[in-house]
Amino acid sequence: MRRGFKCKKEVLEALKQGYDSIVMTKFQGNFLEALKNFDSLAEKTLRNILIRYYSNQRSRDQAWKSCKGSLYEYAVFQYIQNLIENNEILKNNITLIMGDDALISHTDQIVIRNWCDIFPDVDILIIEKETNSVIAILSCKTSLRERLTETAFWKRELEKTRDMTEIKLVFVTPDKDNELRTETNRYILLHVVDSTFITDPDKYKELIKAYEKKIR
Repeated sequence: MRRGFKCKKEVLEALKQGYDSIVMTKFQGNFLEALKNFDSLAEKTLRNILIRYYSNQRSRDQAWKSCKGSLYEYAVFQYIQNLIENNEILKNNITLIMGDDALISHTDQIVIRNWCDIFPDVDILIIEKETNSVIAILSCKTSLRERLTETAFWKRELEKTRDMTEIKLVFVTPDKDNELRTETNRYILLHVVDSTFITDPDKYKELIKAYEKKIR
């Protein structure tokens, strides 16, 4: 879910259309390969779409931070959705909900109620069709900064209010700046969130090498 500054709806729609077009033409409909190469195609090609909507470079740079994050969520969503649609077992058993729609449709399962209703960082929900139950919360971030710590905080808060054994909290990132190597992030990666997916294969390999070197 995007907080604070939001990417303009018309800009995000144009970026989504551009992304889908690239998937179909350059990657022959392979959403996984497109996701693996997300940062490159986003920066080198899709970023230029913002020229139509913002008159100066400063505005484009500011808007791109939010738009790129929203586009990454969409890229992750498209890959998982495509995976589901091409697997009969998955198609019959689970469904995806993205962004703000997730907060509306499954409020009671993800809200943290105390003196007011607080919602965790939810980008994508995976829902079990038969029971209409949330089985996974996905948090997708192109850049970590404090965001992995924020995700860990929400996991702990959710655990205080409900049984989280049936709901997995999953962090998805390209790890663009190698931030998962820091001790704090490494601890969260291994001990707090349930799973972490690094969508850039090269960054994943670099991380594994760094871990092997450090902990042998």
